[in-house]
Amino acid sequence: MKTVSSVSITEAISNGKKEMVALKAKHPFETQIRKSNLQRVFSNYLAMSQAFPYLQAGSQKELIMDCIMKNKDVPVEIEITSVVGNFLCWDETGGHFVVGREGNAGLSKILDVEKYYHSHLLKTDIKYLMNHEINPDYSLVTQAYLKKLYEGLSSKNHVNRCACMVAFEQHAGVMIQSLWDSLTKLFDIPKERLIYFAVHVGGDDPAEIYHEEMTHQMIQKIVSPDQVNDWLIYFEGWYEKNLQWCDDICS
Repeated sequence: MKTVSSVSITEAISNGKKEMVALKAKHPFETQIRKSNLQRVFSNYLAMSQAFPYLQAGSQKELIMDCIMKNKDVPVEIEITSVVGNFLCWDETGGHFVVGREGNAGLSKILDVEKYYHSHLLKTDIKYLMNHEINPDYSLVTQAYLKKLYEGLSSKNHVNRCACMVAFEQHAGVMIQSLWDSLTKLFDIPKERLIYFAVHVGGDDPAEIYHEEMTHQMIQKIVSPDQVNDWLIYFEGWYEKNLQWCDDICS
């Protein structure tokens, strides 16, 4: 890859996304979802959904402890990835939805975690489809994936950490949409009936679009022109890890 100017960073991101599409033309959730493997897919996917906000929040411990032990100021790059990560945690645990709908007066409602946590919304959809509850399965393949994801989210290499966050969010939009499409076809139900999916990528103003835009702006602030090539290499690697996990839990 050739080095690009700062003006071309957005173009480089777009090219990176196109490369990922070319790498795997169809997402595993688009082609491999069937009733015979749904139990495995759901249980592992639920584990990922449940763990993600904790991993994203916990990753900051590694970053601040490094600053503490080295007696140094917190770099602005850590502050930027932290503010994005904190928003993602706030969103995943329902806070953004509650305050967006009811303002500060609704803050106490965030304690109703079974109603607003995204992992609980997923549990509700799964129970509706399967007619029984499913527990999260932190299987060996999901354990390995989540451990690797945590390493990326807590990486002291700002470019790598940024690429990991962007790849996760970029892939999440494709993953959720693919699974939503497959499930509504498999069960022949209206798409709006599945709350977890509608919250993320449904309606006239889906949240996932803004998540992706926010992470793209994060790149502009963190990645310098001479680091774009490195960022793309990291991004491709992380995107492939996300894809591979989806493929593994379908197997």
